[in-house]
Amino acid sequence: MLLSALLLVALGLSAIGGTQGLLSSPVRTIAGRSIAPMTMRNMRTSTNCRSVSPRSMALSEQSQKRADALGIPKVDVDPMETMFYQVPDSVPKLGEKYAVVEVGGSQVIVEEGRWYTVNRLKANVGDVIRLPRVLLMKMAQDKVQLGLPYLEEAIVEAQVVEHLRGEKLTAGKYKPKKHYRRKWGVRDELTKFVVTKIHTDSTDFIPNLNE
Repeated sequence: MLLSALLLVALGLSAIGGTQGLLSSPVRTIAGRSIAPMTMRNMRTSTNCRSVSPRSMALSEQSQKRADALGIPKVDVDPMETMFYQVPDSVPKLGEKYAVVEVGGSQVIVEEGRWYTVNRLKANVGDVIRLPRVLLMKMAQDKVQLGLPYLEEAIVEAQVVEHLRGEKLTAGKYKPKKHYRRKWGVRDELTKFVVTKIHTDSTDFIPNLNE
């Protein structure tokens, strides 16, 4: 009896060990097969492995095929041309003489004979004024003079044409669920002047404009 019991125990242990041995190998194989494709997929989709087109503006192969099917002509774009902004011909160009002045709380590029509208100035209509805050000046056939911050010898003379008001801007406020609504309009006080002369010295005394 004892011998038979020992034989049964030995057979049971061997069966369990054999089953574990048979199961362990397929599990490793399945795990290896499942991990390997994932690793290769991660390598293929990694950002470090992606190729970059030498032309930043070039279309992909799929997009180019669609464009060819639709009959869209292929256009080669130089990436260097997209790095610089080209000023259109419709933008007016400055003349040989101009200046940058600070007037009415803003900086304005002025030229002789042109009209400008700024915030209200303390001057009467018809007065000849001088704009003392000249930041930059360019005379004919001369280099650009830059002030730190203003040019002391630069003089820009102008004549006040009229005082006017800007377009009406509507503003308001309300309180929800309180039947409270307020609405009002605002119009800026403006001054229009014409630049008569831009120079660096003056024999006639013209009072400065105190803003």
